[in-house]
Amino acid sequence: MRVLLPCLAILALSLGCAGPELHFDYDVKANYQAYHAYDWYAASKAAPGNPLLDNRVRRAVEAELALRGFKRETTADPEFLVTYYPVLTARGRSRGAFSIGLGMGGPVGLGLGLAAPLTARPSGQITSIVLEIKDFKTQQLVWKAAAGEVLDGSETPEEADAAVTDAVKKLLKRFPPTSNS
Repeated sequence: MRVLLPCLAILALSLGCAGPELHFDYDVKANYQAYHAYDWYAASKAAPGNPLLDNRVRRAVEAELALRGFKRETTADPEFLVTYYPVLTARGRSRGAFSIGLGMGGPVGLGLGLAAPLTARPSGQITSIVLEIKDFKTQQLVWKAAAGEVLDGSETPEEADAAVTDAVKKLLKRFPPTSNS
């Protein structure tokens, strides 16, 4: 029991502190080595009504792609197009509770309970970010990544900048994909 309780506490804390959930998918036959320049997709589904979020995501994507050696091309045809869109989901604090109970019977009862929410975020909207990359010539989607639970509406502007930058770095970590991805 002395070993079990610390393990359970660590499990509950690690579940509550997990970072954004990431998902990737891509076309294994696309020629990613031919990609050098990009531009934003004109029909982007950016953050309607939230130009601050739109600016954060665009700055983070452009900075990360520049670090990876890609340049933005606005005067000639690029090799690929980038778009993103946010996904807003309402969520309350009471969802996803994790609880454990231990007990002993007999004339003198002994009980122990442990309960921790899976998330320590307040009620509000969770913003997930989905990035998509299309081949310019074919207009076909070749790469897509999503980071869940990036923002919950409670961050300061500085925390929101850091959260978006971190999420975009993680999203683009696997772009361009290699045979090992």
